[in-house]
Amino acid sequence: MSDQSEGIVEKVWDIFSSMKTGLALLGIVALVSGIGTLIPQEAMDPQKAQSVSAIWRMLGFTHLYSSVWFRLILGLLCVNLIVCSIQRFGGIYNQTYKPKLPSASSTVPQKIQAKITGKEDQLQQAALETFKSEGYRLTSDEQENHWSFVAQKYRWGNWGSFITHISFIVLVVGALVGSMTGFKGYFSAGAGDTLSIKDIELNRGTVTENFKIQINSVEDRMLANGERDNWYTDLSIIESGKEVARQTLSVNHPFTYQGITFYQANFAQGGKFTVDLKGQKIPIVLQNQGGNYYQVPGTDLFVILSALKPDTNQPVILYQVYKGNSPQPVKMGQMSKGQTDAIENTFNLTFDGLAGYTGLQVKKDPGVSVVWIGSALLMLGLILSFYLRPVTISGIIEKDEEATLIFGALSGKLKSRAEEEFEKINNKLKAKIG
Repeated sequence: MSDQSEGIVEKVWDIFSSMKTGLALLGIVALVSGIGTLIPQEAMDPQKAQSVSAIWRMLGFTHLYSSVWFRLILGLLCVNLIVCSIQRFGGIYNQTYKPKLPSASSTVPQKIQAKITGKEDQLQQAALETFKSEGYRLTSDEQENHWSFVAQKYRWGNWGSFITHISFIVLVVGALVGSMTGFKGYFSAGAGDTLSIKDIELNRGTVTENFKIQINSVEDRMLANGERDNWYTDLSIIESGKEVARQTLSVNHPFTYQGITFYQANFAQGGKFTVDLKGQKIPIVLQNQGGNYYQVPGTDLFVILSALKPDTNQPVILYQVYKGNSPQPVKMGQMSKGQTDAIENTFNLTFDGLAGYTGLQVKKDPGVSVVWIGSALLMLGLILSFYLRPVTISGIIEKDEEATLIFGALSGKLKSRAEEEFEKINNKLKAKIG
């Protein structure tokens, strides 16, 4: 039973240590991601996503990147990269810190090779001085019948591809952490509105926090030349009835609180009103062109702002009042700032002036810091791979009546670089020995 279990483990290990498995998984991820760019995603366009065929929605293609099966594919890719990295670690470590010295002339690299004859001690001294002057790290060993060495330059470059593989693992883990523990949503509100973070419209994830968001003011600021400056939202965080944080955010200048970031997404004109219901004065903000509505408490009357003239000095609005599910308004009218209309003998509506209506995207992504670490590792791996390519030259002096230094360079992927370095070393050695 134990041998059978070990056999299964070995087979699984062989599968995940295979480069073919990794390429297959990468191909699947690329194919599925390509499909995801063609099918509308709920996080980007909820309305279009709902128009997609039910079978595609059931399979999760309208919320592709948060689907269980897509996360499973990424997880399998991570396992493949981890297993491959574990297998490669020992070889890279030995190549960097414990290079294998030639034991005979036949074990010296053959493709790029040279021979120099001379006195044994002269050859050995010339090799030591030349490699040291060129910045090589020399590892040598003296035996009864030979002296051998390995000279390394930019040996840290050996770790470039390994670190690049690790960076992909970190990036995938960061993406999974963000998609599984974070959330993304949106809300729109007018100046003076207060709502719970749990009430925002979510595209993905779940909100576990419990605080309120208060919109103090919303502005569409213009420059003196008439061009738009920016949209600004003055926002407060309320916990246990107290303001614990406050900041003005704008486009490209988000606000972050407890890992939750608020982004200025859009702006709409609106109006401030006061509903006087049997002596109870209720301040409300309505968005232009019926962007929202207000239901008067205890009634089936709904108020919308159908149009406005956004004149700072003399704003004018058009409003409509609907009753129940009726498609036709029971009351409509025009008001200037400060004007009051009586509605259905039930309440009075006063127009108090213009008010901005802000649209904010809300996002929590605990995996961002992990993704940044992965990105830094990726850059480090690429720098090591492309700008610090290692050069390894090994050789041997076989002790005989006439000593001969036989040395060669590992060609690697960039043979021209190795040939250039080797030629420089060869010329210096010849010049020293004469």
